[in-house]
Amino acid sequence: PAQPRKPWVAALMSLALPGWGQLYNGQADRAVWWFLGFALLLLPGTALLALAVPPAGMAPALALGVLASLGCWLAGAADAWRHARRRALHLPRPWQTGGLYTLVFVTCALVVLPALTVWMRGHLAQPFRIPSASMAPTLLPGDLVFADMAYNCHGCRPVQRGDVAIFTNPNDRTQYHVKRIVALPGEPVPGQGGGQMVPPGHVWVLGDNVAQSVDSRQFGPVPLPDVVGRVRQVWFSRGDGAVRWARIGQLVQ
Repeated sequence: PAQPRKPWVAALMSLALPGWGQLYNGQADRAVWWFLGFALLLLPGTALLALAVPPAGMAPALALGVLASLGCWLAGAADAWRHARRRALHLPRPWQTGGLYTLVFVTCALVVLPALTVWMRGHLAQPFRIPSASMAPTLLPGDLVFADMAYNCHGCRPVQRGDVAIFTNPNDRTQYHVKRIVALPGEPVPGQGGGQMVPPGHVWVLGDNVAQSVDSRQFGPVPLPDVVGRVRQVWFSRGDGAVRWARIGQLVQ
């Protein structure tokens, strides 16, 4: 028998997961396109846009990408509501069952989107919180920064002296450090009178606040494969109980 679609149910389902309301309406093709449009725009699309613009435009580009994703999310809910109103004589298809709806939601919301997020954070852009003063005054405790995670990959942005880099902690490979690269492979180690050279395939890193920094002076040179990102911009900062408005949007040089 015909089972009219309820517009409010279709809209709520699309708000819970883009494309889910279209699936409820029996529009599998529209469901796929709405989900892919939202997922790719929100995650890799936004990150790629932010990395493609000059450094000063990274934060605005990220904000624009998030707003565009929000617009896609709301437009998908409106589309599901509109098409549900037109299906007063809807004849459910054999696959339109509660079990399938649940399976699609669990797969997309708990598997696909988290996996896409992990990939984006590892290969495109990732936010970090600065916990210490080892890079002061360039980076302060409480700074939230964006890092370019496409840095130092084959065919991407090469490592350069002076970059503020994210690298794997040599003493705990589950954590990251942030320091400045001060010498490249084959260059003399600063402060050693030219008698000690950075080994091939390694870089020498120091904190800007040398008095409070644990860096290559303690753990030695860092292998180039362990350098995974470059800090580009401060997108938020809070310290001493207040927001540091002057630091928001500041480029990291």
